[in-house]
Amino acid sequence: MKSVRALCLLLVSAIFAHAENNVPTIAKDFVFTFFNSHNTSPLSDALLLALVSNNNNGTANVVVTSPYRSFTTIRVSVAPYSVIKIPITSESIQAQFPGNITADGHIVVEDKGIRVQSDLPVAVYAHAEAYGGYSTDSFLVLPAIHLGMQYVAVTSTQPEDTIANMIAVVAYQDNTQVTIGTQTVTLNALQVASVASYGNLSGTVISGNKPFGAISGCTCGFGNPHEGCSYEAVMLLPGGRWGTQFAAIPLMYLSTNWYQVVANTENTVVSAGGTTVATLNAGEYREFQIGAALVTSNNPVQLIQIGQYTAHSDQGDPFFLQLPSTDKMSNKSVLYQPTGFLEHQNHTGHLEYFLRIVTNLGGAGTIQLDGTTISALQFKHVPNSNYYYYESTTLNTTHSVTTNNPGTHYFVSLSVLN
Repeated sequence: MKSVRALCLLLVSAIFAHAENNVPTIAKDFVFTFFNSHNTSPLSDALLLALVSNNNNGTANVVVTSPYRSFTTIRVSVAPYSVIKIPITSESIQAQFPGNITADGHIVVEDKGIRVQSDLPVAVYAHAEAYGGYSTDSFLVLPAIHLGMQYVAVTSTQPEDTIANMIAVVAYQDNTQVTIGTQTVTLNALQVASVASYGNLSGTVISGNKPFGAISGCTCGFGNPHEGCSYEAVMLLPGGRWGTQFAAIPLMYLSTNWYQVVANTENTVVSAGGTTVATLNAGEYREFQIGAALVTSNNPVQLIQIGQYTAHSDQGDPFFLQLPSTDKMSNKSVLYQPTGFLEHQNHTGHLEYFLRIVTNLGGAGTIQLDGTTISALQFKHVPNSNYYYYESTTLNTTHSVTTNNPGTHYFVSLSVLN
């Protein structure tokens, strides 16, 4: 894989929890897949992880299964208020492994779905990382109960000629008929249908007759500006779970950031800070660059933040981070931990991470990080809005974010600082 730096922003966990009446991230049943994170030969080994976060006052018993021929069922226990990292092997479980030699856009069907089940409600994140330490990304796994039947893909708009964009869908039930663009296939439970293309797949409509999961992105996409590439992956929200208002905050050390927005309704007008940045029809997308701003639309949209070079101590590389709409932020406790084992590869000492908390600071509520209240003076204001954000650095340990007022909503994101 290609990168112009050894020290870079390598991963982001889309770590946010939704209010329970919207799209909760906490559940007992999940399905997902990894699309291929390899794009060159000879291949680099990949570390695949399922991270399970248990925010219960009791041990969660977790079972991980897959129909893939070389996969062995995994049974683990997750202690109360802790996170466990479960290695997923073999790495050939990735869709279209080992490489997209032609990336001709045709559907490939494989038995490569992964299912995570727990006897207590948990949150699950998926992580794919090159052992060389130069390409990785993480994504939130949506609970099976909140899977949908229609999605719109987001992929890199700046892949190189030999690097594939990908869409991978995983069936939850037998006899699930799925259409990706103009191609249709029928899948049984935990079968995966994937498409790889050297062209742009953003805006591709993905639909089915039963609920299924969809993951899209790029095996090694470039951000803006065009400096180095990295794995970009996101588990898509079904169209019915999109939103019309988002608090968009640039990555630390940046005054502006790039975003990609997709629509599924005609004449969708997207604005940032009151200024129109895009007018889209169904299946259309647009990339735009803004500072901290409230992004709004007249119809529901899906908004993705794109990682990019920060020019601060040589940090930054592409990633995809799906932003939750403000009505889907959490008012519950959030438990999280940085992903991956990069410090065991080509780094010395412990990695530090960017921590961002975005909140409405509703009512008289407070937000606590690991039991310590964050003062109002530590929050920055999102212009022309009722939203604020807090940024700091933290070590590679488990942390918790809580609020004492259900009127206070927030989401948390995390990215590595080398």
